[in-house]
Amino acid sequence: MPYPVFDNHVHLQENGENVLAAKRFEKEGGRIINLCNIPGIYKPVDLKYFMDQYERIVRIADLVRKETSLNVLVTVGPYPVDLIKSSEIIGLENAKELFLDAIELAITYVQDGKANAVGEIGRPHFQVDENIWIVSNEILSYALKRAGKEKIPVVLHTESADEKVFNELSIMAEKSGIDKNFVIKHFSPPLILEEENHGIFPSVISSRDNIREAINKGFRFFMETDFLDDPMKKGAVMDITTVPKRFKMLENENKELLEKYSYELKENLFKIYRLELKDF
Repeated sequence: MPYPVFDNHVHLQENGENVLAAKRFEKEGGRIINLCNIPGIYKPVDLKYFMDQYERIVRIADLVRKETSLNVLVTVGPYPVDLIKSSEIIGLENAKELFLDAIELAITYVQDGKANAVGEIGRPHFQVDENIWIVSNEILSYALKRAGKEKIPVVLHTESADEKVFNELSIMAEKSGIDKNFVIKHFSPPLILEEENHGIFPSVISSRDNIREAINKGFRFFMETDFLDDPMKKGAVMDITTVPKRFKMLENENKELLEKYSYELKENLFKIYRLELKDF
């Protein structure tokens, strides 16, 4: 498939399919993946908890690079829901400081060339105590400001996004000084137009209907599966072969649109992740 087939949000686990899932992605026509870390197996009480997460996904990325020809991006950061667990053990104020340190650690990983973006960060996707919500937004604002200063992209995990949520995120990004192209909304609906996403970059969960709607509006979006690689939840959230299948679907339905999307995708991968593709 002569296209830059890119899944912007994939989780691989050491106790899951791991590199075998990446090989399935490649066999289906995949070319580029963004690997995002997952929460650790023990309690988030110190920075070692996050360092272990980050190191784990870096090891997996290295293994995928060794055993496939895929381009592999890496995204590391403190998962927002972990703030709840952490606050229950060490208190909310201490948890906040720990998360700020975890943001700084993630930035260091990008600066050292071990990762390409900070994420998935943000706020819980379900209703939480008001104090948790306030602190989550404070951490997110701090991360946006720091990433903006360092010109590092961030991948956001939030509640389900509609135009109101996108507008809130856009205002936060403007206040922080970060380029909104660098603020990527994970698990986005097909809100592709600027009047819908207010300049935030959408990473669209890749159902057939979502991708058809998105590409008929424009080309400024990534596709993603949020593949969990959980042995207890096979294929969740979407299987890792989904994005290559969407490219094939679009090739059959409207090759001209797909070619235009692929050109813009190449440009966006370079602009946001500094990934230069020469083979497409």
